[in-house]
Amino acid sequence: MCIRDRMFSKALFKQTAKANWIKWVAVTLATCIMLAIVIIVLGNLGINDIRDSLKDVFTQADQEAILKENAVDMYDLYLTTADVNGQMNTFSGFIGSIITDYDNALSQYETDNGVAPDDAAKNQIATQQVEAFLNQWGSIIEGMMPELDLDELKTNLVNVLLNHSANPTLTNKELLLEEMYYPEVYKNAYALAIEEGETEADAVSQANEAVSQAKNMVTNLDTVGTQTDYSEFATTYVNNEMYETVRKMQIDEGATEDEAHIYATSVKVISNTALSTYQLWLNEGATQENAKKEATKSISDQIPEKVSEALEELGNMDMYGLIIGSIFYRIAGLLLPMVFVIMVANGLLAGQVDSGSMAYVLSTPTKRRTVTVTQMAYMLWALLSMFAIVTAVSVVSVWIVGGNNFAINFAEILLFNLGAFLTMFAFAGFCFMCSAIFNRSKYSMSIGGGLTIFMLVCTILGLFGSDVVPSAMRIEAMNFFNYLSIITFFDTTSILAGSLSYLWKFAILAGIGIVTFIVGVFTFDKKDLPL
Repeated sequence: MCIRDRMFSKALFKQTAKANWIKWVAVTLATCIMLAIVIIVLGNLGINDIRDSLKDVFTQADQEAILKENAVDMYDLYLTTADVNGQMNTFSGFIGSIITDYDNALSQYETDNGVAPDDAAKNQIATQQVEAFLNQWGSIIEGMMPELDLDELKTNLVNVLLNHSANPTLTNKELLLEEMYYPEVYKNAYALAIEEGETEADAVSQANEAVSQAKNMVTNLDTVGTQTDYSEFATTYVNNEMYETVRKMQIDEGATEDEAHIYATSVKVISNTALSTYQLWLNEGATQENAKKEATKSISDQIPEKVSEALEELGNMDMYGLIIGSIFYRIAGLLLPMVFVIMVANGLLAGQVDSGSMAYVLSTPTKRRTVTVTQMAYMLWALLSMFAIVTAVSVVSVWIVGGNNFAINFAEILLFNLGAFLTMFAFAGFCFMCSAIFNRSKYSMSIGGGLTIFMLVCTILGLFGSDVVPSAMRIEAMNFFNYLSIITFFDTTSILAGSLSYLWKFAILAGIGIVTFIVGVFTFDKKDLPL
């Protein structure tokens, strides 16, 4: 007789299998049916569509908030341009006298020297003219436009006169805008683009676009004539600009004229709503900052922060992963196999010792080691065959509802089943060890089965404190229960996330099972039996 035959009894294995086959079939069948129903029903419900719809709501709300912010920013820019335009209209009358005096001074220089002035002479003459002008009108200008810096104004006016020599066809106002306003617009837009991380080329492009927009605004403002309150005109301008910009973008992206018109019109409505709210708050005495904040609120800004965070989490939550991974495989799907393991493991050793049947077994040539190894082999075979069938059912169910198009792919479902098997392997080892240690069935059942059920309950309670539950509904203190259960090592979250951290946790579960089974075998071999 070989060593294998001495360590393993076919007759005892068959006897044990025959005694427990109804339990095995019932648990396996029930677990498979539950799993198939969960996967197929969820797959046909399209439960993630609800999540995606919620996510789309927040995405759309954020996009609307951006549109509102852009509309308000453009409105403020337009009014700023209107103020500048008004200042330039007023200031152009003063600049006319400087240009006249400058032109006369250039002519006098040519008469006195017999040659036209060079660039250095033009700069000197321009500086003298500006200084004389500011000495006469500086205090008045400061009173009219207190925000102006006279030193900066001096430099700008010198540039205006020099530019006049190069471009004599430009009007006084055009000269002022080209030398004083548009360069400032360019500088500010460029600096903002660089601050936001744009490349040199993109910053230049955005700055040029800002100047082009400013020029367009000035052109439109000239059509207003003598109107001093530009709010209504600015609102109309901004709304139309938003409409045209979006309409062109939609057409460039392949939309039809009608589709582009409908979408651009909705944007125009959003823009108008934001500006109306913005103006209302300004009229009520709010600061520009606070008025803008109120006018650009999104849905997430208008509901309590915790509720908003919870809804956003729900929008990002994998519902299939939560229900199938965290609820079924780690809780519901383990319940019946646990009951099977507790009942069978208790009956393998402690139950037979307690009933006296172990005495008949050991009265034959069958050794203790043969009994323990055979009973352990049956326990392992029962779990392996059970989860092999469960795995096959889960794979077929996933294939039925869409295969790789299902939220949980084949690789993940296989890892779920492996994790469930290793978890039950660890529990089986513990229950087997208790059955080997105790001679009384009630002790084996209460310790092995009690702790097993206790850990399942801890997992249920710990679920409410885990990251799979939205923060608004999460009870952080409940996470403590997760540290009391080895089911925590069955990390479905890391499987779904594509992380490999589940590997060392699976190794711990396997280690627990191996150690407890070995301890059970050696303990039963050496203990005194009440035979």
